[in-house]
Amino acid sequence: MMSGVKLDVLWSPIHHEKFILWGPDITLYEVSRIKEIEKKTTFTPISPTRGATVLASQSASGVRCVDISAIPEQPEPLLALGYASGKVALTTLKQTYDPLGLVGREFTPRYPRLCNSVSWSHMETNMLAVAMEKHRSDHCILLWDVYRGSMLSDEAKATESASPSVAAETPRPLAEMGLSETAHSVTWTNFSSRTLVASMNLKYIKLFDLRDLSNKAVSMTTTRYCYGVVAEPWGGYQLASRGEGVACVWDARALQRPLLTLQHPRPLAQLHWCPTRRNLLVSLQRDSNTLRIHDIQQANSDTKLNNVSDSVQSVPPVVEGELEEQYSRGPSVLERDVAVSAGAAGPLAAFSWHPAHEGRLLAVCASGALVDYTVCERVTVSWGGGGLVWAGGGGQLRLLKDDFYAAVKDISYVMKKRAQTDYGLKPDLWQNADLADDDSLSGLWHFLALSKSLVEDGCIRNSPWKHPGVRTVLRSVGDGGYRSEIVPSLLPDLPNRRVTIYRSAERTRGLQLCGWGWGWENALAGVERAEAEGTPCRAAALAAFQLRVRTALDVLARAQQPVLRVVALALAGLSDERLWREALAGAAAALPDPYLRALLRFLAASAPAHPHHHPPPAHHPDLAAVLNETEMRLEDRVAFACIFLPDAKLHEYIRQTCDTLLDQGDLSGILLTGASPEGISLLQRWVENTGDVQSAALLAARCATPELLRDPRVLNWLDSYRDILDGWQLWWARCALDTWVMAGAGGGEWGAGGAGGAGAVPRHVCVACTYCGKSVAAPPGHARPRVAFARLPPPAAKMKQISSCPNCRKPLPRCGVCSLHVGTGAGAGGAGAPPAGAAFSSWFSWCVACRHGGHAQHLINWFKEHTECPVSSCTCHCATLDPPDRPAPLLP
Repeated sequence: MMSGVKLDVLWSPIHHEKFILWGPDITLYEVSRIKEIEKKTTFTPISPTRGATVLASQSASGVRCVDISAIPEQPEPLLALGYASGKVALTTLKQTYDPLGLVGREFTPRYPRLCNSVSWSHMETNMLAVAMEKHRSDHCILLWDVYRGSMLSDEAKATESASPSVAAETPRPLAEMGLSETAHSVTWTNFSSRTLVASMNLKYIKLFDLRDLSNKAVSMTTTRYCYGVVAEPWGGYQLASRGEGVACVWDARALQRPLLTLQHPRPLAQLHWCPTRRNLLVSLQRDSNTLRIHDIQQANSDTKLNNVSDSVQSVPPVVEGELEEQYSRGPSVLERDVAVSAGAAGPLAAFSWHPAHEGRLLAVCASGALVDYTVCERVTVSWGGGGLVWAGGGGQLRLLKDDFYAAVKDISYVMKKRAQTDYGLKPDLWQNADLADDDSLSGLWHFLALSKSLVEDGCIRNSPWKHPGVRTVLRSVGDGGYRSEIVPSLLPDLPNRRVTIYRSAERTRGLQLCGWGWGWENALAGVERAEAEGTPCRAAALAAFQLRVRTALDVLARAQQPVLRVVALALAGLSDERLWREALAGAAAALPDPYLRALLRFLAASAPAHPHHHPPPAHHPDLAAVLNETEMRLEDRVAFACIFLPDAKLHEYIRQTCDTLLDQGDLSGILLTGASPEGISLLQRWVENTGDVQSAALLAARCATPELLRDPRVLNWLDSYRDILDGWQLWWARCALDTWVMAGAGGGEWGAGGAGGAGAVPRHVCVACTYCGKSVAAPPGHARPRVAFARLPPPAAKMKQISSCPNCRKPLPRCGVCSLHVGTGAGAGGAGAPPAGAAFSSWFSWCVACRHGGHAQHLINWFKEHTECPVSSCTCHCATLDPPDRPAPLLP
């Protein structure tokens, strides 16, 4: 135990695996990996993987301060020891070869007094600065050249040969500063050679420029926070000093005011800049178990420093006693505390930064324990086109691998994988369902394909949307709808039970959108498909909802689970007995499957049959228990409501369900809204919940009408997804997306981009004539009062492919392969033109480097066998400039 004894630790600036620990003794250690230390060798563990071995030790009696030289020729650390008498001695703890003859040299002031600080220069490694207490007849700061008088000095050798008595004289300091003053600490700055900064007289920070020893320039500031001044090791102009619970950061070019004042709850014991990381200042408080890290932001900005220098002139001088800590200018700071050692080791006594290793320091506890610690960098995280990027120090950017995104199912990773499979761009909507890899998205694509087919087959007419939903086809009486027909029906397999069914053309269209259809013939296929999919409970419920109880019993009887056979037994005993019905309704809540619960509650709600000679009494069963089974599929619940709910309750149920799903952002709600403004609102909520802007953009591009494509939310989805595709460099997917958007804006899903229809959008890119600068194609949707090309000669007017500009009649360029004029179909782009434009083989194509081109198909065939431009005398290797990376997907 070494409590109560002053301890300090210091890394060697050039021997990176050696450090000294000094207190009552000065001990030299060497750090090695524990597994590399020889067996039976005593060592001190400083980390889980490193240990420190003692190389040498000597008494530190009378030593007041220590510093290690950065002279590269020294085989072992060369120490400068400052004694209480003012003497400074050079020594190495380990006896070894001394190539420079410096070991044993001593530097003595004119008058003995306490030596407070010694500091080696890292620029001119032979320079040693010493700070001492006050003497009325002597200076407090002495600058020594340790080579003077040594075997390295040519001047000393010449003097010794001329007069041996002169050579034996005591060395004299190279420079002296601070007559009749006190220097508490001194250190070298790194922005200029031979520049010293010192803490003096309990209230001054002085900066000495010693490049011209005949005219020493001095700048200073007055502050009570002047102790332990240290200079930034990166060559910057920042200085740091400490006081009673305050650390200050200064700009050496403007010392009038501190850049930052950093408050601490306790007095400071040490303050050091990190030598491997800019703008990182670490402080140690007395009796503290932690180090405080100050990460100074933008302190090295030239603009800010210039502003500081300019603004200082207008600042009044500092008056002693003012609260300097309230003054902050320019830079800001991020602070955090790090626990270097365990609490059992006691408070920290000192620490020292490693001169070369990133963020590594060595701390010594008051108990004498040593801790090797690495300060973790402040991590800056950002999202890029390739994923999560962060900077963890060392000037390096790091990128997470795809394995991480796959494990957490990150939406950006999922979207990229989908985009690489042309998700959302397949010609048939149902083909995109398998690529979605998501049940809700897969069901949505299947519904959109069904809705589209119903519109194309004429089952749903006069819909303002290309993909209508149930709510858009069900109209109330006040909105032009018709009252439904009430049909009391007996259960074919249970003649003693009856239900009320409602029929109308609108309900039939709603059932078709739900995938049910009207009548048992249409529903039987759905029952068989549900049973084949391994969902017998759903198959039984669908059969019961179609009043086929016998079929439901058969499905449950064929099931493998015993509990389903028990349910079949309960259904077989269906009767009018009140006790049975109450027991059936009570047992439904205990069943594990929502379809079984709905099935039992539906049958329990059925009414007893009435003799034919008596009219059936009014019966309004409460089917809310069936419709509240939200674990059932939405299409099954909606189809059930379309069959068994009266008009008012049906519209109310559809409205409430739609509002709930819209608020939740549930994609299944598209079944009710369709591709309408409400559907756009639902997709917006989906994007907000999941971040899946890809699906929203593709759904809008494929299914939205021209009016909806102009919605700001839709435009935002499309622009965002375009930027994402550009970042991923998925050019084919980007091209296909724009093609679908242009097709949708043109009024037809398979129409040519901008080629017809009142809703067509203008072209943004076109081929211009060299002579007149106008487009060589007629503008989209352009209605002309005369037949196109009517002024041309009759043969030209009948040409299927034009070869001249339709505006100035000048000939178009020639193809570099066939030497014929390039051109497109004569009718393409004109008013009344068919949706499809000219074939791709006759499209304009050219090289962006040499500007030569021709027909697209001719160039494709040419570059299958050549890499050079087909135009003679042109040496451009067009095919190698932008080679295709993969086949293009099928575009509309």
